[in-house]
Amino acid sequence: MPHKGRWNITADSGDPGLAIDDHYATMWRSDPSTEPWLEIDLGVVATLGGLEVYWGKETPIRHGFEASLDRETWTQVCRTQHGEGGQEVFAFPPIEARFVRWKCDNPEPTRTPEIIEINLYGPADAASVVEGGRIAALGNAPVKLSPGETITVDFGYVRFPLGAFIKWGETYGTVFSVHLSDDGANFREVGRIATGDGDSDSFWWRSTTSRFLRLTVDAASSPEGAVVNELKVRLLNKDRMPFGHYERAARAGRGDLYPQSLLGRQVYWTVVGERQRPEEALFDEYGDLEPQAEGAQITPLLRLRGVLYGAPASEAVSQSLLDGALPIPCVTWSTLEVELRATAVAHAGEALVEYRVTNKDSRRQDGALVLAVRPVQINPYWQHGGHAAIDAIAVDGRQVSVNDHVFAAFSREPDFISVADFDNGDVIRLIENEPRQTVRRLRSVSGLLSAACEFRFSLEPGRSVAFVLSSPMWDGVTPHPDISFCAVHEEVARGWRKKIGSRKIIVGDREVSDTVEAQTALILVNATQHAFKPGPRNYDRTWIRDGSSQALALLWAGLVDEAKAYVLWYSKRIYENGMVPPILNLDGSVNQGYGSDIEFDAQGQFVGIAADIYRITRDRDFLRAIFEPVVRATRFIEELCARTLALHGPESCLHGLLAPSISHEGYGKPSYSYWDNFFALSAWRNCEYLAIEIGDTDAAAHAKAKGKKFAANLARSLRMTSDRLGSRFIHGSADREDLDPSSTSIAFEPCQVEDVLPRDFLSATFDIVSHQIELIGKPEFVYTPYGIRNLNAFVSLGRFEDAFRLLSAALAGRRPSGWRFWAEVVWGEPQSPEYIGDMPHTWIGAEFATAIRRMLLRENGDTLELFRAVPDGWWEDDGITLHELPTTFGTANLRARRAQSQATIDLKLSGPAPKRITFRYPEAKQARADGKLCDIHEDVISAPNFYRLLIDF
Repeated sequence: MPHKGRWNITADSGDPGLAIDDHYATMWRSDPSTEPWLEIDLGVVATLGGLEVYWGKETPIRHGFEASLDRETWTQVCRTQHGEGGQEVFAFPPIEARFVRWKCDNPEPTRTPEIIEINLYGPADAASVVEGGRIAALGNAPVKLSPGETITVDFGYVRFPLGAFIKWGETYGTVFSVHLSDDGANFREVGRIATGDGDSDSFWWRSTTSRFLRLTVDAASSPEGAVVNELKVRLLNKDRMPFGHYERAARAGRGDLYPQSLLGRQVYWTVVGERQRPEEALFDEYGDLEPQAEGAQITPLLRLRGVLYGAPASEAVSQSLLDGALPIPCVTWSTLEVELRATAVAHAGEALVEYRVTNKDSRRQDGALVLAVRPVQINPYWQHGGHAAIDAIAVDGRQVSVNDHVFAAFSREPDFISVADFDNGDVIRLIENEPRQTVRRLRSVSGLLSAACEFRFSLEPGRSVAFVLSSPMWDGVTPHPDISFCAVHEEVARGWRKKIGSRKIIVGDREVSDTVEAQTALILVNATQHAFKPGPRNYDRTWIRDGSSQALALLWAGLVDEAKAYVLWYSKRIYENGMVPPILNLDGSVNQGYGSDIEFDAQGQFVGIAADIYRITRDRDFLRAIFEPVVRATRFIEELCARTLALHGPESCLHGLLAPSISHEGYGKPSYSYWDNFFALSAWRNCEYLAIEIGDTDAAAHAKAKGKKFAANLARSLRMTSDRLGSRFIHGSADREDLDPSSTSIAFEPCQVEDVLPRDFLSATFDIVSHQIELIGKPEFVYTPYGIRNLNAFVSLGRFEDAFRLLSAALAGRRPSGWRFWAEVVWGEPQSPEYIGDMPHTWIGAEFATAIRRMLLRENGDTLELFRAVPDGWWEDDGITLHELPTTFGTANLRARRAQSQATIDLKLSGPAPKRITFRYPEAKQARADGKLCDIHEDVISAPNFYRLLIDF
């Protein structure tokens, strides 16, 4: 293959030379066009055997390459209909060519493809396939595999495979697997699918390396075998990228001085932001700050006795929130008897951090705080983050500019300023052994510029000094590092406390009380003016699935207006045919990504949260505003059922269900998920309730009839599926063989349709969860805290010890625990560099907060159920307090205290009195409600409405 220096390249627009310059910090960008293209003239005829493309952020879905000897006759050598970005590897049978042309099929007019680098290879240097005649599967042409046959890809050297994608032909694998190998002889399985149903299948696996990847078809839909139209190997693209060089330098240096993600270690973070603003900073467990999404980070270090120290080397690093729950995070660590405490707040568009250095020694300490600006996001590369290119950096007095924008400012001018380009390390390599003064500004195409600002201190024993950093969270904000941090801290704290009010739920276990309250503020930090997002980075949009749960958590926390505003905002986006768009962009437009028209749980989730808000508020104006959208959304369920009825008769377990969708977390292809159907049944019942409330008897009768028929079909399907599979479990879907109690649990809450569940299968189904609780936290176990919703099922089933065990395991999964929240995925090995979704994940947080509320208080028609499942530890110290808690019976105020042999519960409700109150207290001997004896049955005390309940035990 001729050297790239001999190539000539042209394109529809832009500077195409950037796509072949062997520099992985630059890229070619096409202008918005209907037909972007790029053409390479090799200068001589060469034999091609494969190619690679390194993509920027904007990636076409359908594109391909053609080759020609004369620019007249072109032959397709590879193409894909499933572009995913990152690094794409293609291989094909050898072909002679002088010209190579890239074309994009049906591009999105507003998107501009970005190519970082194109590499062309001869057959000897390209990826290859061990089995003869099957290389065409890597993007060239279909390949047929008989059962037992394989495609083994040889990358040529050890690389970082992340997963694989298979596009099937007319016949497909029904049982197939993927294995990896370092030597081509010893293979390890990384993925298996035993229920293949054609079209396409996808694999992702844990971070690893290998040289070989093997796809094996064990069984196919036809005796003649399966047709693989395309086998796409997903590779991590960091090997030649700037980030790969940076990572290798970090691993060769002192690890505690570098961002830990460069060492392949998971990093956990929280969010720093203001209410109703989409922009958020990240603040990680070591006190590093990422002021803007996809931007550089600031790392605090200490220089003591001439040596630099980083938080990761400290024996103890702790994290906390103000008052245990307010979104003002703090990180504290120490070394050599000097403590560094970093506290972050968001105020007027600035992320402000106070770095307070305290001498804990008995002698004077001389040293320096070093704040390093690094071209790395806090969000790691395995989280779609990683490199944050710095091409220009300047320090002018107390201000730092990055890429010609104000990045940060300090409360005092640094004593030493060092700016460096990458040279087998960043600026820390330059100053590791001593402070250095350098030029104060640099430009480079490396993308790896960095800077360090050093602030000296001399502290007598017990004394401290504070340095303040201010960094804009969005463009146009002027930093104010001279502002009184103490005053801002107090102002922000008062603002948050005023917004969320006094603590609503207080129990003897502070971890629980703090964590419940923390979710309220975190939901608001993640939220925009209208939209509730589940996370600050990867999930920077709104799903009704997540949003309805967060709206309920806010509703029950007393933030009624926020919950109502979200539902009213969403109601205006419902289609004329009644379909509820499952995902909205932050500007309110409908997200058109995959799943935008095949997630049908949205119908029930919208109707459900609308009904819940009305039950609490009894707001007639709100009811009138949402009733028509509710009816429209519910009627669309009939259309979804009609699609299934047209395909499946009464003899099928699919009869009467919703059309297949991907709503259920983990379903990559549309399936007949019971998750969707539980929500749909709740929609009919909630619609009936709202219709009765507004006085529309026709709508109420229609919803009641449809709901009754749908419930019968759903109950029948659930049992038929178990019987067909010879199982004693409730399955997650009607067309897959999956078991997922976490999705079944929604039949209890929030849907409250558990009457359709086969009662004789419930015990075995939730025994699965009980067994999994023992595995949580073990190194090899990975789980998602969505399982917190199983608390609702365990409590409803009377499996209280299982509920308490699950609660303890869930609390142990908060990382770090002092910040009171969860990531979407929890790995048994906390530092394992694996995908964790996003954090703080406020859908999970909302599920936790609402589950705890239901354990303490739940409305069941005209019955108020109290203390349904209360661990003994919750009674400790000052007992249990519910303060100004919104309920369907008005605002609830409750105080529960326990003495040696008697418990006292004081209750005040501001609204209509319940007909009955139940109160669970294990081993209660006698109970009196306002002096009258109460019935006790299986630890449950029953009484009419009361003001004081006395329980003897």
